[in-house]
Amino acid sequence: MKTESDATAMEPPAPVGRDLLWNPDELRSAARELGELLAGYEADLASRSVFPDIDRAAIRGILEEPFPEDGRPMRELLDEFRSVVIPNSTQIAHPRFLAYVLPSPNGVSPFADALASVLNQNCNLWTLSPAANAIERKVVSWFLDLFAISEGGGIITSGGSMANLSALAVARDAHHPGDPRREGLQGVRSPLVLYASEEAHHSIDKAAALLGLGLNNLRHIGTDGGCRLRLDLLRDAVVQDRKDGKTPFCVVGSAGTVTTGAIDPLEELAEYCRREGLWLHVDGAYGAFAVLSERLRPQLLHAGRADSLTLDPHKLLFASLEAGCVLFRDQERWRRTFSFVPPYLGMNRDPDLLNFAEYGPQLSRSFKALKVWWAIRAYGRKAYVRVIESLLDLASYMGERIEREPALEIAAPVTLTAVCFRRGGLDDTGHEQVVRDLVAGGVAFLGPARVKGRSCIRACFTNLRTTRRDVDSILDEVLRLADRGR
Repeated sequence: MKTESDATAMEPPAPVGRDLLWNPDELRSAARELGELLAGYEADLASRSVFPDIDRAAIRGILEEPFPEDGRPMRELLDEFRSVVIPNSTQIAHPRFLAYVLPSPNGVSPFADALASVLNQNCNLWTLSPAANAIERKVVSWFLDLFAISEGGGIITSGGSMANLSALAVARDAHHPGDPRREGLQGVRSPLVLYASEEAHHSIDKAAALLGLGLNNLRHIGTDGGCRLRLDLLRDAVVQDRKDGKTPFCVVGSAGTVTTGAIDPLEELAEYCRREGLWLHVDGAYGAFAVLSERLRPQLLHAGRADSLTLDPHKLLFASLEAGCVLFRDQERWRRTFSFVPPYLGMNRDPDLLNFAEYGPQLSRSFKALKVWWAIRAYGRKAYVRVIESLLDLASYMGERIEREPALEIAAPVTLTAVCFRRGGLDDTGHEQVVRDLVAGGVAFLGPARVKGRSCIRACFTNLRTTRRDVDSILDEVLRLADRGR
């Protein structure tokens, strides 16, 4: 006859972390409630103010909460998310959120992010993430194919800033006259000089500072009437720096400048850098994925001739934050910059998989590739083409409407999805006030900008829910606010 102690001994042991785990029934219940929250958020989105009327008491409640002694049920946390977090958040997915290059995420991203968290793969060693490793390699290979890069590699990053930093680190090391790893830049007698458009993203400046190049060795090259880097000014700067005993090493071209969306003359830059022995890096974080559109493909395909190329799937592929990417033509140069193999990591080699820890600055890396892989396979190329071209059309529509309004003027050509414009009769302060009033009134979230030294209002079409009606409403409100402020 079994005793009570015998029965207890036969029960499976409780996991040590049982206080932080849910059983299957609790998981199912939480998943249902989360699904209801997602559906409700989508249904109510357009009726919300694009920028919140911030509840200061609620914000202070978050800031002043002591470290909890006991837990709370999931239902309470979700209710708090509905009542406190959502109302005090900027509604990035709102159809009239058109600030910055910050798209609304596609529908599959929340589910991919949730499952990536379930598996919690550390995408540094292939032994810790075999399937995730293969998925990331596949996504990178698709991107290489998009730009007709027959050989090369790449890695998913947190975003364009990390991608640019990584690319310029490899470019620096490739042109270092000695042993860059051991010597750094301390022993370099001829300073390395970097060149970028005056419209380039500020992450290029930040990278120059962080990599030890120094802002004094970053040349901001002037632009033409279309806000594109002027090749003649670049040539002059390189010649002058060589006369001064410096070492030009890298040119940064933009496939979509952050303010106006201008596309630098990539074909000419590629030819020039090849002749001069300079590394060409293309920052395509904003616009390079518009290569999917036939109307822009002839210009953007030349980005594939660069030595390195930054992409942002969390922009025109509409993955949720974070998901950037950097591609390299020369995999060995790329690896040499980042490869450290400490004995405690045990980096086993595999013919099909990579130890990504050898190819980037991070060791711990999350499974960002899943949401990109899923999105491309869930929607397909044709859907992305339709969406990107629809956004290009919306930007063109806004530009055409502005040109028809005597009171408004376009500040820069509409190349991608950014539209920069001014209201006649308003000074810089007036334009900045219109932007603030649009946001404060909850009507739309547009951005401030400066083009050729003048303050502008900027709309950037990367939102999946925006319509022509939204464009008309925004411009009507801009005109009303501007008239009131004159």
